[in-house]
Amino acid sequence: MRRTIIAHSDTDGICSAAIALARFPDARVFFSKPVSLLKELDEVDEGNVIICDIAVNKPDAVALAKKLAKRKDVLFFDHHPMPPGFKSAMKNVTFHHDERVSASELVYRAFKDAIAPERVWIALYGAIADYSEATPFIEEKMRNWDRRAIFFEVSSIVMGIKNEGFSDYGAKRRLVAELAKGTNPSQMPRLVESAREAVVKEAELYEEIKRTAASFDHVGYIVKLEHFGFRGPAALFAATVTDKPLGVAAFERGSHFDITLRAREPSLRLNDIAEKAAAAVGGSGGGHPHAAGARIPMSKLKEFLKKADELVDV
Repeated sequence: MRRTIIAHSDTDGICSAAIALARFPDARVFFSKPVSLLKELDEVDEGNVIICDIAVNKPDAVALAKKLAKRKDVLFFDHHPMPPGFKSAMKNVTFHHDERVSASELVYRAFKDAIAPERVWIALYGAIADYSEATPFIEEKMRNWDRRAIFFEVSSIVMGIKNEGFSDYGAKRRLVAELAKGTNPSQMPRLVESAREAVVKEAELYEEIKRTAASFDHVGYIVKLEHFGFRGPAALFAATVTDKPLGVAAFERGSHFDITLRAREPSLRLNDIAEKAAAAVGGSGGGHPHAAGARIPMSKLKEFLKKADELVDV
């Protein structure tokens, strides 16, 4: 049976999947996210699975563990907080888990002896994109290359995938395939141009948020923006223009709101705030201390914002 790579669709996830594909060129690549991994595993055959950069959704943890335990060989690479006891519940799953590093670094360190040494560039891209470059391993590898060129390549991916031409899973799957072959992001057709367009859009987004953001005591927020690919900057800008430590961007997605949290105050643990505020309104949330998100019922936005405001301790 064919091996399947299931990854998050942000830059760290894309880079993680590309490194895994460099190791297993015949693998299929799928994208998922915490709230849908449990369901989407049903659509993947019983072959070996490599999961990259997908946090465990706490409400699904027990069911997900049972489902993974039925598979023969699973590699799980992740750097998000995991529910207590989750890893020990499955003897057939090999975990590469470390909250201090990027998923891209974890995958590269596992497969580096079986792939071209230049594929370390992909690990650098993913780590920098996920604000996880300040690790001994990445800092050592960065000394071997032109830092300015690496950052240019990272920006080409991070900004390029924000636009519609590269935001769908098919386009991201093609990026994974090209990265796995050794193609630099700046060599990929239209990616740099897409990144430049995204920078312009981001500046326009800032002006829009400056006019429309609202706030509570500790939270600046923005609702119903159209630019879903810019949800991280939108949340940060909401904090910036309202001069609050926490920023929230809420996007309508069918019957629910997708929430993104960013902070100007580095001491805030956004994953804890997202999880607790979402649980209080019947939703789910999590992520990293510095970048988190949630999914909540459409009617519960105000309650979520009030709870998040109460959880800010500055």
